[in-house]
Amino acid sequence: MEDGVACGRDLLDRQMPFENGAVLNPVGMINVADSLAAVRQLVFDEKKISMRKLQDALAANWEGFEEFRKLCLAAPKYGNGDNRVDQIARELYAFWVKTANELPTAFGSMHKATAISITSHQPGGALTGATPDGRRAHEICADGTVSPMQGRDTHGPTAVLRSALQIDQAPYQATLMNLKFHPTALATPSDLEKLAALLRTYFSRGGKHIQFNVVTRETLQAAQQQPENYRNLVVRVAGYSAYFTQLNRSMQDEVIARTEHGF
Repeated sequence: MEDGVACGRDLLDRQMPFENGAVLNPVGMINVADSLAAVRQLVFDEKKISMRKLQDALAANWEGFEEFRKLCLAAPKYGNGDNRVDQIARELYAFWVKTANELPTAFGSMHKATAISITSHQPGGALTGATPDGRRAHEICADGTVSPMQGRDTHGPTAVLRSALQIDQAPYQATLMNLKFHPTALATPSDLEKLAALLRTYFSRGGKHIQFNVVTRETLQAAQQQPENYRNLVVRVAGYSAYFTQLNRSMQDEVIARTEHGF
């Protein structure tokens, strides 16, 4: 670390200019936002489902409650520029920052809030039961941390970024946004100019990080079936790149399930 040799003391024996030793990282926060939006609409506003029935449906992993699950899947979802759920996500992330900053660490300072999933949304999902957003028990959680749940962003990339910008990202050490584009969306110089404008807008309004996959669903599925022919296929996962064929099946399916956007 900085000046370690000069001062002759290791990282754990001194206070760094920027303490980076203890961070708290939320996994599945977008699933919580989507779930709370579904509960508010279906249980309290429209009264289409009672809280007891919803609890029964979740305990049964939706078995025998498919109609309820359809209602929950149709409820507002983060990533579509819908304030009914985006404001819930904003409040959740503000709560996370406040909570993290109040917890002392062994380093003598307070925890910092960060928001990068790496691959934790897979084991996090595996440990989590069914949720009111329509997700089944043990299914993977939303990737990234300000990315939508896979396949639930249906209004294009600008709507995704509008949702993400509702979250105050400034207090976070990092955030993570994934977008996937079909190759035809970035085929011309004009397309690339649109992408550049998208990036400039996102960062100028408070976004911290964004990364892309430009690959078709068909290519990824073919790589699953014939990995020997796609050993050089690299994808962005969640803050890092990896050879697609070296990911486990659950992570491969997660990348495939992400919405393919166009301009």
